[in-house]
Amino acid sequence: MKAAYLKAPYMFEVRDVELREIKDTEVIVDVKACGFCGHDNILASYQAKDWEPFGHEFSGIVEKVGKLVTNVKVGDRVCVETATFDPLLDCSRNGRPDFDNTPCGDSFMELDKGFRTGMGFAEKAIVPASLCVKFDGMTFEEAAIMEPMGVAYDLFMTSDIKLNNDVLVLGCGPIGLMALQMAKAGGARKIYAAEFSTATARCEMAKKFGADEIIYTDKVKLEDYKFEKGGVDRVLVTAPPKTIGTACNVCNTGGIVAFLGISYNEPTVTFDSNVVHLNKLQIRGSNAIPALYFPLCIDLVKAGIVDVKSLVSHTFALENLPEAMKKYYEDKATALKAVMVKP
Repeated sequence: MKAAYLKAPYMFEVRDVELREIKDTEVIVDVKACGFCGHDNILASYQAKDWEPFGHEFSGIVEKVGKLVTNVKVGDRVCVETATFDPLLDCSRNGRPDFDNTPCGDSFMELDKGFRTGMGFAEKAIVPASLCVKFDGMTFEEAAIMEPMGVAYDLFMTSDIKLNNDVLVLGCGPIGLMALQMAKAGGARKIYAAEFSTATARCEMAKKFGADEIIYTDKVKLEDYKFEKGGVDRVLVTAPPKTIGTACNVCNTGGIVAFLGISYNEPTVTFDSNVVHLNKLQIRGSNAIPALYFPLCIDLVKAGIVDVKSLVSHTFALENLPEAMKKYYEDKATALKAVMVKP
């Protein structure tokens, strides 16, 4: 079968590889769609010593099941979690499976090297059955976005948005845009979206999804912007973590700054401790590992509460991945989400 490999930013190739035999608790998924996560590209520049398979946002059809698999059967349409929690840990038994961020449960990306002959960007993938979530009522492209949508939902939950809150979404990539829709549905009074003016599609999509005002951060400092209530009650940060200090500066008293994201070259964040202390602010980290909320996210899409279909700006076939990725990265104005699709 064919599978794509990544070594460093902008370095991709498609290979012919062989799948190993599946274990009793695994399945083979015939991959139908896989979304490209920009973090894969960033991570490769820091950790990839050699070519590695990639792609963890995908959906498909179960083609073969191991002897002990009972939760899915051949022919089921599934989207795939990246990792699940260990139900035997104390944190899980105490009602906080999200605290298992090792994770100790089944993990799609941490299995043996034999497994890693193919991940989501491949014709087929071997997956622990426990990571398969069945779905219906939406396309494979939409189902492939359930993984980043779960990330957005974790950020939304971490921010604890209340009725009548004014909210700033700082960074309008796909996760920020999904979190924006959740903030709107969750009762936000007014939503501000902050993004570069050159990211035309992101800014237009933020308006479509309910942003009341767009702040072009390459043209105005957030601290100088005239917010209706002087500041905002909640900030959802999907921009680089270095912007957390700025987010604190535009928070109203009692505000919450929720952020996600890893910075490999600038992990240290500075903020004015007096601003946080005197204004009684909270800075909260969101980390959606293990992957949770897939069933809930599926319901939100099917109910029309969150639109993920509009996020797909680029589609391509597996064999065209190297050229498609180059085009996607060069298309700064219209790029939102790139998804590999297969008939």
